[in-house]
Amino acid sequence: MHGSAPSLGSSGIARVTRPFAFAEPRLIVGQMSRADERLRSALSAHVALVWRVLRRAGLGPADAEDASQDVFWVLAQRMAQVPERAQRSFLVSTALRIASDRRKSKWHRSVSSGLDPEIRASEAPLPDEALDRRRAEALLDEALDTLDTPDRAVFILAELEQMSRSEVAQALELPEGTVASRLRRAREAFELAVRRLRARPGRVS
Repeated sequence: MHGSAPSLGSSGIARVTRPFAFAEPRLIVGQMSRADERLRSALSAHVALVWRVLRRAGLGPADAEDASQDVFWVLAQRMAQVPERAQRSFLVSTALRIASDRRKSKWHRSVSSGLDPEIRASEAPLPDEALDRRRAEALLDEALDTLDTPDRAVFILAELEQMSRSEVAQALELPEGTVASRLRRAREAFELAVRRLRARPGRVS
C-alpha cells in the first residue's frame, strides 16, 4: 500500500475488495507497431492497470480491452505533452473518462443490459473456488455501481489500486482534501451497499 492510503484491516471493505486475479488483457505492443519506444514502454508498464481500472469502472472484459486501446491512442496523441513521471496519472484519468463515456452511450447500455451479475457469475458450471470468486467479483461490481461516479473513481484508485491520496489527487486533478472526503463517503456507501446486497433474498453469500 502506498503512502497515506490507510489500511482497512479486517473491515468489510478489505474483504470484498481484496484483489482478484483478473485475466490479463490480450492487448499487446504489436497492435501499436508504429508506436515509438516511449509509448511501447508505457504500454508494457501500464496496460494491466488501465484494463483493471476500466473493468472496475463498469466495462465488461471485451469492452475494457477495446477501451484500453483507446486510452493508449490518446496517450500517443499527447505523448509530447505528458512527462514520463505523469504517464500513470494521465492513463488512469483517461481510462476513467473513456469508461464513463462508454457507459453513457446507447450502444454500451444495449450491450451490457440484461443479465444480473449474480446470474452471469453462476451461468456455467465451475469449481467451487472459481464460482466463489465469480460471485465475489459480481458483488464487488454491483456495490461499485451504486456509488456516485466521482466517489467511485476515488474509491477505485485508493481502495482497489492502492494509490495514495496524493496520487489519486494528481490523477483526478483534485485537492487532497476533496479526495479524502470523497473516499470517506465512498467507503460508507460501499459498506452499506455490500450489506444490502448480501441480505437480498436469494443471494448466495
